[in-house]
Amino acid sequence: MATVYLAIQESLDRPVVLKILDASAADKAEDLISRFLAEGRIVASLNHPNIITIYDIGIANDSDLYISMEYVQGGDLKQRLELSISPEEALRYLSQITSALGEAHKHGIIHRDVKPANVLFKDDTPLLSDFGIAKAINADADLTSTGIFLGSPNYVSPEQADGIKLDGRADLYSLGCIFFEMLTGKKPFISDSIIDIVIQHKQAPIPRLPAELKDYQDLVDKLLAKKREERFPDAEALYAEITKLQAKLRSADRLRDYKLTGESLAAGASLKGKRSKQILIGLILLSLILFSTLKYVEIRIKDNSVPVQQITTNTVLSDTPAGTQPPGSETTAGTAAVPAQTPNPAATTPATQLPTPEVLKALLFLGRQSLDEYKLTYPPRDNAYYYFTRLLELDPDNQDAINGIMEIANRYSILAEQAMIKNEVDKTQAYVDLGLRIDPDNEALLAMKSFVSTQDTSLVSTIRRIFTGK
Repeated sequence: MATVYLAIQESLDRPVVLKILDASAADKAEDLISRFLAEGRIVASLNHPNIITIYDIGIANDSDLYISMEYVQGGDLKQRLELSISPEEALRYLSQITSALGEAHKHGIIHRDVKPANVLFKDDTPLLSDFGIAKAINADADLTSTGIFLGSPNYVSPEQADGIKLDGRADLYSLGCIFFEMLTGKKPFISDSIIDIVIQHKQAPIPRLPAELKDYQDLVDKLLAKKREERFPDAEALYAEITKLQAKLRSADRLRDYKLTGESLAAGASLKGKRSKQILIGLILLSLILFSTLKYVEIRIKDNSVPVQQITTNTVLSDTPAGTQPPGSETTAGTAAVPAQTPNPAATTPATQLPTPEVLKALLFLGRQSLDEYKLTYPPRDNAYYYFTRLLELDPDNQDAINGIMEIANRYSILAEQAMIKNEVDKTQAYVDLGLRIDPDNEALLAMKSFVSTQDTSLVSTIRRIFTGK
């Protein structure tokens, strides 16, 4: 339909995407011109944070039709699917794209080609793009020929395949296919034959998610219903259901955290009666902790560099002994919190093929994001250590990856410091052990390790025994 260029808008000195209609194609098909101009007008009328921005549309040199639009550098969802996407991330992307479709549908526009390649990223924000075959719901004339459907077979709704009149629920079906692919890493219906794929969309049972993803099955079932009247009535209803599911999952996570750390709601309620005792103990412990951490604070202030020469992907956290997991991150009692970091086949690059800059950039971004979220070595295959080590496998000299791994040790020292101030000795020990496995020479961690090792015979333990009788 068109050729797309990266250009500079000289008046504002900014990069733009310039889409120019193919002249030879325009000569042969007037409907291409209509569709091209329609795309620009459609998207330009939509103002939403998850829809690509159109700057200008017009004709140059009396014959060259063009659209100028926002340039983003985050790649597209198709590229991100080459790496693993966590269920939480998938649900967030689904929510944002749903919101964008809701805005389009509100203006009477059906996208009709919702697929991963048409979801671009601005940093970590998905943007719906390429409304080239979009159509006004109430348009009198259709730009397609009779008996021909436009769209991508892997994501096409049954009614679109039949060539009947569409509404916004066709886009929601396509979005359901994308959601299934984000969760599982594979398309809902697979075949070497395009015709067979289309038939599966119309007749095959809705695929089932793995047991660990059962919380999302109801959402998938309603998105991929064969009859559109059995789907969500509109994007707003879908968005409300996603919000409800997100709240449910967050609540389940908090409950699991209570169980994993040995805390319970009943224990929390009983804290009121023990408040006076805790205040007394806290005052005594505070004086000891402040004194014993002076050396630790001094070390952190003086520490201006991080040694990196010891880091390799083969030695760091190669095996973690049981019992060293940080409280709140273990799956069952007594199991290690740092699981074997199994390489993701989709993210592994063959020795004869150089990794693309987009993949390296994505791994670095995911690693830094996990650091910010304190997903240091857990959950499996979605943590800072996993992403940085994958980056080192693809680019062994990547200094950002090395620094990122060393920063994990610093983050564990922060967690250990917080736990130590709260007199949570077991947690402090766990964080210290994990941090030292990454950076054995980290002085802050070594100072805390020395402090923790003396706790059993310290004044703290004596006071605890006096007040608890243990």
